Amino acid sequence: MIKWLAFILMLIDHIGYFFFDFIPPVLYDLMRGVGRLAMPLFAFAFAYGFLKSKNWLKYFLRLLATAIITEFIIRRLFPLIHFSRNFINIVFTFSCSLVFLIALKILINSGYDLLVRMQPIQSTGMNEGLPYQFKINLGGIELPPIIGLILGLLFMMISAGLIVRYDMEYGLYGLLIIVAFYIVLEYKPKRPMLICTILLILVNLIFQLGSIFKLGPIFDYNPIQWLTITAALICFNEREEKKPERWEKYFFYLMYPAQYIILVLLRILLI
Repeated sequence: MIKWLAFILMLIDHIGYFFFDFIPPVLYDLMRGVGRLAMPLFAFAFAYGFLKSKNWLKYFLRLLATAIITEFIIRRLFPLIHFSRNFINIVFTFSCSLVFLIALKILINSGYDLLVRMQPIQSTGMNEGLPYQFKINLGGIELPPIIGLILGLLFMMISAGLIVRYDMEYGLYGLLIIVAFYIVLEYKPKRPMLICTILLILVNLIFQLGSIFKLGPIFDYNPIQWLTITAALICFNEREEKKPERWEKYFFYLMYPAQYIILVLLRILLI
């Protein structure tokens, strides 16, 4: 349900973007404003999918293939309607964010494992009172926790660096929004809606201040993004997200690049 709502809001936003000169200014502002909710809703669905996924490699390959196809379509079709973009589409951001979350999980698990190993052995031969005993296992190879810490930190830095280096859509702002949802979904606080709202406020505040004090291009920020906070009210309710049907899962991968083709063709017909 969340992903369907995000998709509809994204279409509203993109229709406003593509047909700005055919739409009254007030309606245009409304469509683009409402569209700001699409990204955080997709971020929630992405973090939820990450936690439910049984195969992160397939998840990553699907995202990467969608990102490449979409970027090819954008670069080929946008010049036909005299549109240009100086950033890479958001599916690349999600692809790098997936690597970041995997690395973050390895970092945290390795940290817990290291703490457990540092505890003194009790008379029973076990470390009592420690509920965590994590193992980092990749391809049948168990990593020592210190190696897991190093690799986790390294790949977090690489994925974040790629987002900045290649100017991916929503940049580090988008990455932190995803991480905020992941933290709440992973650790299940008693009041998830409140905690998520606080985290989203902090992310927006960081980038708002960075923009005000001109701390660099990574802090480019539109105040309309404060609307993303309302996503917490939508995402965290008493109902559990249903597992999507198989066709639904692939529908969104296909429709993201397809909607650009449809919107460009419609604009060509109108002009």
